[in-house]
Amino acid sequence: MADRDGNGWTRCGQGHRHWGRHGAAGLLACAPCGSGADPAGAVCVLLQRRSWWGNYGGTWGPPGGARDSHESDVAAALREAQEECGLPPDAVTVRGILSDDHGGWSYRTVIASVPRTLPVRAVSSETSQAAWVPADEVGALALHPGFAAVWPVLREALPPVTIIVDVANVMGSRPDGWWRDRAGAARRLRDQIAGLAAEGVTELPDSASAPELERWFPDFVLVVEGAARSVAAAHAGGPGAADGGGSAAADGRLRVVAARGSGDDTIADLAASLAGRRLVVTADRELRQRCVAAGAAVTGPSWLLALL
Repeated sequence: MADRDGNGWTRCGQGHRHWGRHGAAGLLACAPCGSGADPAGAVCVLLQRRSWWGNYGGTWGPPGGARDSHESDVAAALREAQEECGLPPDAVTVRGILSDDHGGWSYRTVIASVPRTLPVRAVSSETSQAAWVPADEVGALALHPGFAAVWPVLREALPPVTIIVDVANVMGSRPDGWWRDRAGAARRLRDQIAGLAAEGVTELPDSASAPELERWFPDFVLVVEGAARSVAAAHAGGPGAADGGGSAAADGRLRVVAARGSGDDTIADLAASLAGRRLVVTADRELRQRCVAAGAAVTGPSWLLALL
């Protein structure tokens, strides 16, 4: 496993010549544009302009390059973004992966978010310019042909995905003795979903109206009520959510929220207020209607339980 053992040309099953003996990966990072002149919700993406002497010189695309044999796609994409544009890897939250498979060779675009448009610059000789570009203006640039082909899909995949789980309803859909210990059943469900949050999901339900990616990495918000509310405080590592305050502290991609009163009201509020795509997991008919009215998608517990 030698460093940079991915450098080199190869041919895919379609007979095309590609850089990257073990495939290649790039990072499409997005952030709020952050300018007072921008419309509300405007998003910028980090792009590099290739040096004129390189392959497709002068074109724009996400920072990326050859993946070494020992690297994951995410590790390679983060490394390339740092080496080419100076983007710090620890500022990045991965949201999804799009695979462009050519048969025996693939380019994987890692979709990610950063909290703001961090300073970037052309670091390597392969990059002539690095810039945060408003997503609505990307199509006007001279794009690398590979990036241009997948940009419409990537554009639709930029909004983060949050899955809001009606814990009481999901617990009630499987006969595992949850009624004997509601808090214990909620903890088991939380632990299973924590593993799912780390691994990501290979598909979202049709109701989410999301593009097809190789893998999504959603955030999960679990809403607990009644006897299960203690799980929120335990998840936060302290008493903050046990006093009816409403929510536990975030733990990576997973939060546990203790409803003040009705869990349905808390779920409907989250469905209306969270940014990006919201997917509510519940079989409650009235709650589903409220969430759809709030602009969220809904799916039944069977979809989630099939992934656990």
